[in-house]
Amino acid sequence: MTPPNERRPHLAADILREALERQRAFEERKPTRMGRGAERFTAPVGGLVARMVPPRLVQQGLRIADRMVGYTVPAEMTRHSVEDLAACEAAARRVQAWAASSNAASGGAAGWFGAVGMTADIPATIAMAARNVRATGAAFGFNGDSEEERAYRLMVLQVATETANKGRDETLAALSDMAAFLASPEGRLVLEKGGGWVSEKVIERIARQLGVTLASRKAGQVVPIVGGAVAAVVNASFQTDVSRAARYGYRMRWLMERRLLEDRSLDGAGEA
Repeated sequence: MTPPNERRPHLAADILREALERQRAFEERKPTRMGRGAERFTAPVGGLVARMVPPRLVQQGLRIADRMVGYTVPAEMTRHSVEDLAACEAAARRVQAWAASSNAASGGAAGWFGAVGMTADIPATIAMAARNVRATGAAFGFNGDSEEERAYRLMVLQVATETANKGRDETLAALSDMAAFLASPEGRLVLEKGGGWVSEKVIERIARQLGVTLASRKAGQVVPIVGGAVAAVVNASFQTDVSRAARYGYRMRWLMERRLLEDRSLDGAGEA
């Protein structure tokens, strides 16, 4: 892809090239190996555990977490200049380290109590994922409270939880379309008029998907004591997937806002 030339802000060629390579790398990336391995290992009981996580509970948790998380984004994630892409990337990686370690610790503690602990740990994991996405967005300069911004954060979570190749491609395309809308005044106007509808539809779909994904990954946590080790690893793996999806989504927003990216047709490969 050739970035548009008009009104391009100054950005070192190597930094732009690396950003585009990271975007392409994420598009080709599979979920973390630990996440895939955990889902295969727990598949026999994952369906049963998923019934313990009703979509309505996940939906309510997502709404509450997203609204509350704006007050808890770590200050160090927003102290840099958002015009410095390298600084944004560094802050976003600090978000990943913070989210993965925090959720691993909470999961390890909850895992000692088996199924009861897992039931409590899933809402905590959802809340941390919401904080993870919002803090990553803040690292790139996007931390609004509008309905369309909430919808975008939820779509990032959908990308993080989508494991099927076909479904993932469709979800990435939808996220790219949403980013393009948000980068243009005309698109924002359309989204603002229909923001409630967009958000409700997105929440309903993602709540269902997020509940099933977490239940499948965390099914091994139903065994007391041993479940602590499972939960710690799975939670850290899940937050890593969320962080990677969030960096992809907000790096794309950053580039589109500055007219350095128009679509997902990227050249090169690298590490996301």
